[in-house]
Amino acid sequence: MHPVQGRAGARERFRQRLVQLTWEVPRGLRPEFVGTALLVAAVDQASKAAVLSRLQFGESVPLLAPLLRLTLWRNTGIAFGLLSGASEWVGVAAVLAAAWLVLHHRHRWHDSPLIRVGMGMVLGGAAGNLVDRVRYGYVVDFVQLPYWPIFNVADACIVVGGVLLALGSVRAGRPV
Repeated sequence: MHPVQGRAGARERFRQRLVQLTWEVPRGLRPEFVGTALLVAAVDQASKAAVLSRLQFGESVPLLAPLLRLTLWRNTGIAFGLLSGASEWVGVAAVLAAAWLVLHHRHRWHDSPLIRVGMGMVLGGAAGNLVDRVRYGYVVDFVQLPYWPIFNVADACIVVGGVLLALGSVRAGRPV
């Protein structure tokens, strides 16, 4: 056996063993998904921290009057105040549903960057709201538009992510 072949063979065996011992990142877990999820959760938590440090619950200040106000609110329901006052398990169920959606459709992630970004937005938004539920027992909402329930960055990202997911699925020829 030639010495070069021996080293090359050993390197290949080492590489194969390393692959067996480590978890390979699934093809769908690309930066569009992971980066978007982390960014959404971070921006959501940072925006809530900023508003919590400046407003009292129930306090409202105009930002772009009359179109936009910051109104600090405790949301015990799900997105946009739906099912307010329901059991805390409703929020947990919403987070689990978002996680299921992401995991169940992971085989479609390679189809489109829109799908990966949409999934990242849904998961990041769900994670941001879950942090609030664990920390406070409710979700911090603060964005108020006329004729619309008070919401937060996570809620908006979940909705936009769902739209991107649907658009990406339709464009890929596989409606959700």
